[in-house]
Amino acid sequence: MKKTYLLKNLSLSLLENVKPNQLIILPRRFSIKKLRERVVEKNGVLFDIDIFTFDDLLNAPKNEILKERKFISREQEILIVFNLLKQIFKGQKDFENVLTYEFVSQVLYLLNLMFLESKEYPSLPSSISFEKYDWLKLLFARYKEYLDKNNLVNFSYLQDLAIRLYEEEKIELKKYESAKIAFFVDFRSDQKRLLKLLSRKLSSIEIFLPYFDDVELCQENVKFLEALGFDIIFGFPSTSVLDIAKNTYDSNKNFLKAFSYGNISLEVNALVKELKKDCIEGRIDFSKAAVVVPSIDRYKDILAKTFQEELLPINLDYQKSLLEFGFIKFVLDLIEFLGSEFDKKKFESLVTHRFLNKEEADFEILFEKIKDIYIMDFDQIGNVLEELEFLLSIFSFDEERENLVKIQRVYNRIRRIKKDYETSPKPYSSWLLQIKKVFERLGITKTAEFVNDIEFLKAFYALNEVFENGCKSSSEFQFDYTFEEFLDIFKTVLSQKMVDVSIKILNGIDILLPQDAIGSDYEKVYFIGLSDDILPKPRLEGFLMNNQIKLELGLDEIKDFDYNFQKELVSFRSILNSYEVYMSYPRFYQQDLGKSPFLELEGIDIVGIENNYLPDREIVTHKEYKLIKNANKVSKSQDEKRIHVPEIVQIKDRELIYLYECPLKFAFKKFSVDQIKDDDSFFSSNLRLLYICIQKILSCDQPQETYNFILQNLRYTANDAVKRKSAENILKIAIEIAEGMFKNGVKEFIPQNIGQHNLLIRQNFEGFEVQLFPNFAIKVGDEEIFGFVKAKHSNKWNEIDKLWLAKNVFNLEKVAAIFLYESPRFVIYENSSQEGIDRQSQECLETLKDLLQRLNDPELYQKNLPVKNCFRCEYNHVCILY
Repeated sequence: MKKTYLLKNLSLSLLENVKPNQLIILPRRFSIKKLRERVVEKNGVLFDIDIFTFDDLLNAPKNEILKERKFISREQEILIVFNLLKQIFKGQKDFENVLTYEFVSQVLYLLNLMFLESKEYPSLPSSISFEKYDWLKLLFARYKEYLDKNNLVNFSYLQDLAIRLYEEEKIELKKYESAKIAFFVDFRSDQKRLLKLLSRKLSSIEIFLPYFDDVELCQENVKFLEALGFDIIFGFPSTSVLDIAKNTYDSNKNFLKAFSYGNISLEVNALVKELKKDCIEGRIDFSKAAVVVPSIDRYKDILAKTFQEELLPINLDYQKSLLEFGFIKFVLDLIEFLGSEFDKKKFESLVTHRFLNKEEADFEILFEKIKDIYIMDFDQIGNVLEELEFLLSIFSFDEERENLVKIQRVYNRIRRIKKDYETSPKPYSSWLLQIKKVFERLGITKTAEFVNDIEFLKAFYALNEVFENGCKSSSEFQFDYTFEEFLDIFKTVLSQKMVDVSIKILNGIDILLPQDAIGSDYEKVYFIGLSDDILPKPRLEGFLMNNQIKLELGLDEIKDFDYNFQKELVSFRSILNSYEVYMSYPRFYQQDLGKSPFLELEGIDIVGIENNYLPDREIVTHKEYKLIKNANKVSKSQDEKRIHVPEIVQIKDRELIYLYECPLKFAFKKFSVDQIKDDDSFFSSNLRLLYICIQKILSCDQPQETYNFILQNLRYTANDAVKRKSAENILKIAIEIAEGMFKNGVKEFIPQNIGQHNLLIRQNFEGFEVQLFPNFAIKVGDEEIFGFVKAKHSNKWNEIDKLWLAKNVFNLEKVAAIFLYESPRFVIYENSSQEGIDRQSQECLETLKDLLQRLNDPELYQKNLPVKNCFRCEYNHVCILY
């Protein structure tokens, strides 16, 4: 009795009625752990049940093989393959320079596929055709010969040999009465070989697969199983399982919707609110909830940080390549700098790194000096430092001289190490020992344990393992490698070394990829990140991963985009049909994003949520709490919510504008709730330069002198072309504004409230002291006029600004203004009392007076207006007392 059940929804309920002496095969250890817990919870014991992956079935034959053979280390494998490639490409000019770590890594991947699929290429031509990838067949044959000769195996070869022992009946498979196989979206070539063995050995096998009749991948699975003699059954196997399962095969999930948020931060904030809400309402237990993401790389950091702030437990199984760690990138940059020609950009990034610049020297003075100098070698930096030392000795700049001494110490350390760094060809182990000496001389080895950074420590200890294992395993390979060859080999080794960065908390919320969520027992799945750039994943094919090489080598495991699209679609649909699902995606992450095509295919409605935090009365996230934490006291009673509003006496001009725009925004600023600092450093810096330029033009300074001054003081970019263009723009704006000042008879221009120039105008308005801070003052004859800078244009008819306040609240007779948007210009306004104010300004003034009278009323800060009226405020209302 061999049956295959084709299902739309899958859960562990299908497998919980296990019997003694039964084999169960699942695709992932994660699912195995869940099923074992469920079986023990139900039966108290596991009986004699083997719950395995396909790989676990090979443990016995693998142990037999490893009695005669040894595992080849990753370092040994890379060195052997690299040397074989050098031999094959010797004399081939087109291939001599291709042995980069990216190339070697892909070759290793292809070799593993050849072993996994048990390939044989017996009839190699006498003359190798490099265009037809015969060199890969030759490499495979020579590498396999080397492994056999030295009684070695790698993982894929061991897998192949173990299956052969079963196929050739040199070792017997354990006898089972029956088997159940579930939750596989597809089968690898080695898994298909094992499935054929099981179908011959066992008379009773049940397979539970996800199936959708419009997906070609599912149809291919059915054809494969039919060829093995399996009966195909659409739907659930029995009434009892039907009762357990959540949905029938023909059921359709209606009314599904996905939420669209402005960015990834808002999306995760909404996820947290949904999790908390479901937990409070008793709909989920955290141990029975899963967050599914198409890309762990994108979401792991923000999820870990946010869940830690919210005190939510999290379980995340994740490994990443050693090459991805920031510390390892520094190590590679350092090695490349020591062994290569001088590179100015690399030098600037290295000397400021914390492991070299331990005294926190400011290198600005050195970088400014060498930016226009062509540096041929490292010693020229020493000459520049001597010149700076001489210049500083003339003037009594104690602080600058002390800083220069720190710079010289960093330079001398690197100079000594670079001078002693040997780049002549040597064995791989010798290169590794030389790097270790560099570490010791820099003091990295001694200080590493004191660095309070878990990621750094993991990378540091993993790198030490690479050094130790590399020296041991490569001692028998006494080939000499050039510096460039060593660097490529070393990068390949680092890229193949995986480091565990998992986060595991008991009964935590699982963070999973879509395929890992298939066939579990979650109460609810939160599927986020459903954007078009990662679901489905784009297939970035390397230069060796293409259809031609698949045909030439006969490799079934090289998959194209269509195959991966179908595989991910099956996973997506299975999740939708198996669980209650919450879905969302961000509209922006480093670029504008759209919804996943899977949402379109399934006809899922999109609910667009604007870029705002909308806490309700019960659910508030940590991020929202930081906005409302200044509320002095909130009653725990649901019927009584009172807040004491601090007495307000003084109001600054900008705060008055905030009040008019939105009472909540005023509260955030006035009571220091908002901790976000505006990143306007570039604008402020350029505005100061503009002020000085206007002063220089009014003083009739030479244009070239003014232009040079701007170039010297632009700090936000090191790109000369950008600097020159920026300087020209600032000078052009200054000239246009200065022309307007000349026409109005301006004799003097004095910037205010910037640096040491502080000017404050006070006015009693509706019982409050309102404070006005002008941006500048001008002198026209004997008259002094205050002015303001307006940098942004607004299309809103009812917007007020400092210029409006000066004219309508402070009633200044004359007000000057500098407009920076569109066509830069300078204007002087006269405020005539005879004309009065227009109807629009009168309405704004009445609104402002009304808001001021209600400032101490907590009701003012509540969300008592329709949401659409709150979007003037950049906070978009938190819909709660401030």
